Amino acid sequence: MLNINVSVEEFVYINNQRNNRYQPFHYEDTKDYVDQQSLENSKTLSKYYYQKWIDSRDEYDYVNFLKEKSSMKKHQLAKVSQKEKQFLYDYLFSKETWTHYEIRLYMSIISLFSPMQSFYLTQQMLKNGSETIDLNWNHQADFLYIILSTALIMAFQGKIPELAQLIKQAGNSIHNEQYLYEKTELHFIKGLLSYLEGDRIVAKKTIKESIAVFQVLNSLKLVDLYNRRWQEFLNRQKIDNKKFR
Repeated sequence: MLNINVSVEEFVYINNQRNNRYQPFHYEDTKDYVDQQSLENSKTLSKYYYQKWIDSRDEYDYVNFLKEKSSMKKHQLAKVSQKEKQFLYDYLFSKETWTHYEIRLYMSIISLFSPMQSFYLTQQMLKNGSETIDLNWNHQADFLYIILSTALIMAFQGKIPELAQLIKQAGNSIHNEQYLYEKTELHFIKGLLSYLEGDRIVAKKTIKESIAVFQVLNSLKLVDLYNRRWQEFLNRQKIDNKKFR
C-alpha cells in the first residue's frame, strides 16, 4: 500500500464502500456509561446485522452482530455465549494485519475475554497493527487505550511480568505531549506494579501523585474513578493473600 500511496484506513474504507459495508464504531463503544439512546441504537444494529448475517452468511455481518450484542452485555441487556466469545477471539487472533476496523472492534469488546486472552490479543495488535499506526498516527490513542486497559487487567490479576511488559509498551507508544490523561493513567498503573513488587511506599506515593493530577484539573469524576480503582485493587490483594495463606 505504501507503493500506491494509500493508507490502510483508506484502503479498508474504499473496500467497505464498494461492498456496501458500514462500520458502526462510536466513542460510546469504549465508555463505561452510555445513555438510553445509545443502547437503543445497539439493539437496532444488533437486529439489523443478525438479519443480514442470516441472509448473507457473511462473516463481517456476524462479527458486527456480536459486537453490538457485546455492547448490550455491558448493561445486562444481552448474553454472549462462550462459543461466541471464542469466535471473536479466533477472528481477531487470526488477522495478519490489524486495520482500524480490528482495532476499534477490539476496543469495544475487550471486556469479553479472559485476562490472558486480552494480553495475547493486545500483543497481536501491537505486532500486526504497526502498519496502521505508522501510516496514521491518530490511531496512537486507540493503541494506548487498549494497552492501558490490558495493563489494568494484568494489575488486578497480579500478573507482574505481563504488567511490566505492557507498561514498557505503553511508554514507547506515547510520543505526543498532549496525552496528559494517558500519561497520568500510566503513572497510576506503575504505582500498582510497585505495590505488587512489594514497594508499598513508592506505590502509595505514585497513586497519590496520579490522583492529584485529576484534582488539579478539577476532574472530579476521574478522581472518584481512580480512588475506586485503587480501593478495588487493594481489596483484590487482600482476597488473594487470604487464598494463599
